Amino acid sequence: MNVIQRFVGQFFGDQFYCGLDIGTHKVKASLSRVVDAHTLELLAVSEAETRGLAVASINDIGEFSSCVSAAVNGVIRKTKIKVRNIHLGLGGEFIETRPSRALIPLVERGNKVVTHRDLENARHQARMLGVRLDEEVVCDMVQQFKVDDVNIALNPVGLYGRKLEVETLLVLANITRLRNLTKAVQQAGFEVNDILFNASAASELMLDKRQRHDGCVFVDLGARMTLILIFKEGLLKHFRKVPVGAEAMTQQIATQINIPFALAEDIKKSYGRVHDGRSGSMPASAEEILIKKEQGFSPVKRDLITAAIEPGVCTIIENIREAVKASSFEGQLKAGIVVVGGGALLAGFMERIEQDMHMPVVIGRNIPGLNSAVIYCVSTGLAEMGYKNTVRYKLDAQKPKDWWDGLKAKAEELSNEYF
Repeated sequence: MNVIQRFVGQFFGDQFYCGLDIGTHKVKASLSRVVDAHTLELLAVSEAETRGLAVASINDIGEFSSCVSAAVNGVIRKTKIKVRNIHLGLGGEFIETRPSRALIPLVERGNKVVTHRDLENARHQARMLGVRLDEEVVCDMVQQFKVDDVNIALNPVGLYGRKLEVETLLVLANITRLRNLTKAVQQAGFEVNDILFNASAASELMLDKRQRHDGCVFVDLGARMTLILIFKEGLLKHFRKVPVGAEAMTQQIATQINIPFALAEDIKKSYGRVHDGRSGSMPASAEEILIKKEQGFSPVKRDLITAAIEPGVCTIIENIREAVKASSFEGQLKAGIVVVGGGALLAGFMERIEQDMHMPVVIGRNIPGLNSAVIYCVSTGLAEMGYKNTVRYKLDAQKPKDWWDGLKAKAEELSNEYF
């Protein structure tokens, strides 16, 4: 019954979409309204402290449901719009990635024209071959197609061939974890419409077609994970998950100065800055800040905070460099590096990445009506991707000429398939 209700809702329901980003420290919700097939208006964002979740597993479903309810009800109170369905995103801690490939025959003899159905069959086969019994495919990202082993094509539809091969990157999640997350959202009073990959949703929102085609490094600086996605010719060419994020820098500050983690996070945001990297050693500075401890205020040199941040910065930049080399597109990524996530706001970080990588670096683009776009880009991207995955979007995006061209293309596919 829920499947039927969701399907009917794609045609007749209100065009409001809610994305829910499950973060290490915060659960973030975004509510967007469809203006037209190419524009979603962000109406409100809200967040709540993450509770009942540890190491990507729910350890208290009641606590976790409460924080989901607080985040989603936050956007409901701001907009007075009732929300029922949620587009749930999974971050780096929840997922594993695995390359997979599949080869399917098109005809036994001669050649045939490759159709959209052939592409879907090849991708389905790759998903079946790459998944384990305790896993579920969250999404598959095509890296390339091959026709007859020799013709590498971004979009092979319309080409002649006898066999079709696809190489994909599967984003996988444990089935038990997914069921528990779904149950927790339902217990909060909402339904999970679909489950998506956070980095894919954020890149979909933040990158345009030109950046994907010219070549771009997309970096999502999370609390515990940094995700690196490299696009070229419109497709994902390389992916890397780095188990270091902004939290590691905060922990180093807390350890160095001997203060609580929460206080170290505040200090990092207010006084943290990244060394510019132009000299081998960090220049000495007499600048001090006062930190409140149990015994009173204590002066701490600001350079000590910079030094505590440095190891995490070096690790992230080195992994970006290695990912670019592994992608085989070094020197060909004309669109440079785009960075999102809370860590992107750390003073001097963008300049340091640009200095070390010798590539242009920009922070994620602004979202109208939102000051903290790089922080809420995941939940906003989830809402947008949720809409684009519906049948309604396909209908909204079609123009009269597209309908006619689509019918002709389908007729040609059927003709090539059976005659």
